[in-house]
Amino acid sequence: MIKRSELINRLVLERNTVEDLGRVEQLWLNSQSHQVMALTCKSGLLRGQKRVFTWDDITQIGEDAVLVNCRSYEASKNEAKPEQAIHVMNHEVWTDGGNKIGAIVDYVFELKTGFVYSYLYTSQGLRGVLEGVYILPSTAVSSAGNKRLIVLESALKNPQQYSEGLGKKMGQAAEFLQEDFEKTREHLEGLKRNAQKMTQGKQEEMKEIKAEIISEERETEDSSPKMLPSNSSETNTQNTNSEHSESSSSN
Repeated sequence: MIKRSELINRLVLERNTVEDLGRVEQLWLNSQSHQVMALTCKSGLLRGQKRVFTWDDITQIGEDAVLVNCRSYEASKNEAKPEQAIHVMNHEVWTDGGNKIGAIVDYVFELKTGFVYSYLYTSQGLRGVLEGVYILPSTAVSSAGNKRLIVLESALKNPQQYSEGLGKKMGQAAEFLQEDFEKTREHLEGLKRNAQKMTQGKQEEMKEIKAEIISEERETEDSSPKMLPSNSSETNTQNTNSEHSESSSSN
């Protein structure tokens, strides 16, 4: 399976000569069988030259290039699209009840057969951007013209979403940002609590160290030898004898 948009602008090579024929510009569908009938390849200066290759001309569709078989040079210059072929892109989608529901933006087809399994459509305007892309089974298409498709309204009661719209993505982004904000705030609060615990722990540790220093200083003071005061009576006696001796000497 491949989407039409994935094939657009893919390189086109001639199978036998490996000549660069240009790039895929457009795909053409059979509106009745929902099958890819041909592709337009543009080449030359400013991509002004165009060639149309039918599905029978395509030998292989690879990831990087489309290989085609040019049966003759003149045939490879064909610029006419197949009869009754439409490109479908941007076709309006209407229901058989007369309700306009959107427009075709892409489709998915099988590489081997070219059969379109489903079309992809969006609601028109801002609503389509917000709601996203939905799947429209090719079996639900009842008729197709050059500008519009008519589909069975009963087949679109519960449409399956192919890709999310901007509205849902923005909602998811908002939820993600809110969740990320909550986690960041919890992380910061946790860091704050840890910092407070560390600060309190350091304060308690400093108090313990200070208490230990004070205790060691007191123990040092208690263990150091103290000078005893001299005997006052002996001192007084020595002073009295000294005075008597000086008095006798003077006489």
